[in-house]
Amino acid sequence: MKIHTWLTSGLAARDNSNDPSDYLVWFPAKLDSLTTGPLVGESASVPFYLTPKTSALTETAEGIVLLGVPLGELEGSWRADNQGNSTESIDDIAGLLGDNFAYRNDGAAVVQLRGEFPVEKVQVVAGQNRPDTKRAKDLLIDVPSDFPGERQFHTMPELFPDELA
Repeated sequence: MKIHTWLTSGLAARDNSNDPSDYLVWFPAKLDSLTTGPLVGESASVPFYLTPKTSALTETAEGIVLLGVPLGELEGSWRADNQGNSTESIDDIAGLLGDNFAYRNDGAAVVQLRGEFPVEKVQVVAGQNRPDTKRAKDLLIDVPSDFPGERQFHTMPELFPDELA
């Protein structure tokens, strides 16, 4: 899968797609507690961020890896929230985010999936640096993928580079 990212926001999608089902959503996981089991949030939902560069990573500590999956491949019941507005329909995501969402540097949209999420569906992993990425890869190497193709491993600077001044 080819990944396209918008530099300002960090919004990422499969290829250069404007289809919201191809937008990648990211679960920030603590590397030291990453397991081969399902992803679980701190409440009854699992938070996935549409723009981890501007929302999930702005105040996180070291040792975080991002686990990504296309929005259209989230199974179960979910709700997307952006600045007080929400939807449970993928058809309404574009309207919820607005026309310039990919170019904003203050996006905070989150998709709350109710319940757990199987780690087998994680298609992209991004570590803060190469050692973190390698540790995540070593842990997840034996986890089968539940999608066509292979799981991709990147560093966050590769996927979410800072804009050139």
